[in-house]
Amino acid sequence: MCYVTAVRMNVFVFLLLIVKILCVTGKYNWDYKGYKVYNVDLKTEGQEKQFHLLKSDAVDYWRKPSVKHGVVGQAMVPPSHEEWFEDQLELLGVEKDIAIEDVYDYLEEKDSNVVRIARNDADGGASDDIGPEDEDIEGSGEQDIGSEENGSEDDDDESVDDFDFMDYYRYDKILAHLYRLQESYTNSTTSLEVIEFGRTEENRPLVYLKLTNMNNQTDIQKPVIVVEAGIIPREWITIPASLYVVKKVLNETTFLDDFEWVIIPVLNPDGYEYTHTNLRFWTKSRSTNSNLGFICPGVNINRNFDIDWLNFDSSSSACSHLFAGVSPFSEIESQLVRSIIEEFGSRLRMYISLQNTGGFISYPWHYERAASGMFRQHLLLGRDMVAAMDEDYSLDISAEASGDRVSGTSTDYARNATVLYTFNVDVVPRGTDAVLVPKEEIVDIAEDVWRAVSVAANGVL
Repeated sequence: MCYVTAVRMNVFVFLLLIVKILCVTGKYNWDYKGYKVYNVDLKTEGQEKQFHLLKSDAVDYWRKPSVKHGVVGQAMVPPSHEEWFEDQLELLGVEKDIAIEDVYDYLEEKDSNVVRIARNDADGGASDDIGPEDEDIEGSGEQDIGSEENGSEDDDDESVDDFDFMDYYRYDKILAHLYRLQESYTNSTTSLEVIEFGRTEENRPLVYLKLTNMNNQTDIQKPVIVVEAGIIPREWITIPASLYVVKKVLNETTFLDDFEWVIIPVLNPDGYEYTHTNLRFWTKSRSTNSNLGFICPGVNINRNFDIDWLNFDSSSSACSHLFAGVSPFSEIESQLVRSIIEEFGSRLRMYISLQNTGGFISYPWHYERAASGMFRQHLLLGRDMVAAMDEDYSLDISAEASGDRVSGTSTDYARNATVLYTFNVDVVPRGTDAVLVPKEEIVDIAEDVWRAVSVAANGVL
């Protein structure tokens, strides 16, 4: 009897070990096997008015179609919904055009020279505590995903200047860079603070930066500009673009003299790490606040703000990539933005959200096809921003730019909270899709974003 029990126990332990190995070392992006990406080219306003027929909790739009701006949408569709989606295309009279036959194979080809590791470790890759005292913090040791070569190696002797804009870096390396920046300005007239707002679901520090010059007595009255990045975690390009803003502001002191800057370089760090370790096109956080949280974790942070919450392009289903949360501001990430807006109040002059959905500079509203009361001011300043950029950007009201209404966004919330100017800067797509941006393009895009931000700052002074 003891022998039989021991054998059963050994088999049970063996099976548990196998399950753990499969969970920890499963293929990166394997869940996308069989997913297709369709080009969605709407030709008429009538088709656009019926666009809702092509939408589902299971269909993930990398880019929305826009008849007005001639933008061809891209929809990632799981195998379970392909027949339905193609029937809907036929119903609307939209030509079936498959851009990617298999998303997993597509990513394998894109990342053919990259070492893939499913997780940092068995607990899901949560970062260790990182703070100002951690001088010699290294990265996770994994290779960055989404570049044509292996990611950059971390160096124990890394200085502030070693952080370049030639690659996409993991969150721990970004934090290390920010704390080194803070230390380098300790005895300077430039004030640079890294502020930890709290801890995410996976126990990562959620931080933002405050930047200004402290060389006159009126600093407390300076207007404030907020730049937010990484709200949708798969949009990697927004993060180095925001850090490039930090670099340029520090180098061009007139911007520090005239403004206080608040930069949120990675608003959704858990989701950002998940795009490196599990699913490249993940759109949500990793919170478990809903009833299905442990089965379907995460909230789309750019649907979680208290502005027309849950009405358009949002979902009450925890398993949807558009899940808006159990209530407005249910997530620490959106609470951070609310806290900043409440802290600075009337001093807040501008809020800019960096995203990557199709080559637009847009302004409120997202949730209705009309402009806010600051329409003329946004239009004029937006024209100057577009004119300053090298790439060909379009300018419009947000709902018109994307061809769709969206509830619960950060910029609509900021405008509704009396921030005078709020803009989305949506990076021009590169290559065949709206999500993956080659690392070789980072510097050019970051410089273009800075041109828009600097013109906007000068315009609101």
